[in-house]
Amino acid sequence: MDYSGDSLQKYAQDIQKVLELRSSYYDPTVPKMHHRKRSFTNTWTLEEWKRHSSRRRYIDHILAFHRSRVLARVAPPLAVLMVWTCLACWFYDHIAAPTHIISMAPLSLVSTFVAALLTLRSNQGLSRLNEGRLAFGKVVLYTRDMAQLIASNVYPKDQALGLKAARHVALFAWLLKGFLRGEEVNGTDEDILRVMLPCSPKEKKSFADSLSADAAYILQQRKRPVAVVTRLRQIFAHMLSRGLLTTSEASRLDHNVQQLNYCIMITERIQASPIPPVYTTHTARLLLFYLFHLPLALRGTNMLDSVATIITTATLGYCTLGIDEISHFCEEPFRLMPLWHLAKNSLRDCGDAMTSQPPPLLVEDEDEEKVMIPLNEEIEEEEPVMEEETSFQL
Repeated sequence: MDYSGDSLQKYAQDIQKVLELRSSYYDPTVPKMHHRKRSFTNTWTLEEWKRHSSRRRYIDHILAFHRSRVLARVAPPLAVLMVWTCLACWFYDHIAAPTHIISMAPLSLVSTFVAALLTLRSNQGLSRLNEGRLAFGKVVLYTRDMAQLIASNVYPKDQALGLKAARHVALFAWLLKGFLRGEEVNGTDEDILRVMLPCSPKEKKSFADSLSADAAYILQQRKRPVAVVTRLRQIFAHMLSRGLLTTSEASRLDHNVQQLNYCIMITERIQASPIPPVYTTHTARLLLFYLFHLPLALRGTNMLDSVATIITTATLGYCTLGIDEISHFCEEPFRLMPLWHLAKNSLRDCGDAMTSQPPPLLVEDEDEEKVMIPLNEEIEEEEPVMEEETSFQL
């Protein structure tokens, strides 16, 4: 398939059009409660880091407590816990007087196991989050590296195939984001596929819906990022068979393609294999058992009055339920990771690699004159001329 009429200028215009189609600062595929400047769903700037580490942060956190995302998530179970605590306090105040026979020791032993399970679960969730960040960070790295290799090794030898490969690489991060979020949340991304994989003049005559063969192929695939990897390998193998790429150049390009394939595998493994549900279920059950008996123990031992019991139970409930909820967020990292911004960064880097080329090199020849060597032009080395031996007759 040949992109007739395609050029670097059109490639840059198409990238700008995709950025306009995805111009929103906040990711529309994440809940609106996370649409804030200092949120994990966004990539941070120096200004956000400065505010995040400010000495005033404690005051800001207290004043913004009513807008807490963790509080909004744990509000339903915390409300049920408060109703139960009030009923327990009313029962001891009006029907059964508190007695000192009840002991807090059994509940204290249970609290030790609850704390240990929540700690281990949080560590496992953070480990999965860190692995997901590393995997998608490599996507940005290898798409940029791939675009640079295409600009220096592929495009100068076959502009049509070079632009085709660059367009697929620029789409990779968006397609991986859609694969991880699902069409129900992310959508099909058909609009940006139509922009980045345009129809050739021959296809426009054959197809009425203006959907190119490349875009139709990707939309039909079960794993669209894998379809991009397959297409890139097809392009590079074709150029190698025609002698347009050396073995070294093809090896470097294939290495980057393999790394993109590896990133798909890592993200797919994280999404497909959660923390063992048996562990999660056991932790939740033990946590509910502890919170259920906490107001009975606090008020039944006459350790605290009703008001103090309600305040203590609410505080412990917010802390433990909040930790459990944060662990669930970290367990599924791609739900809240800044994939929207990272995909934009990958797209911009791919565009810069193809359109923002460095100036020509300055090379000195034998006459010590500076010669302009354009980028991507191979320098032919002249074979040294062997001087003929001169024989002298005595």
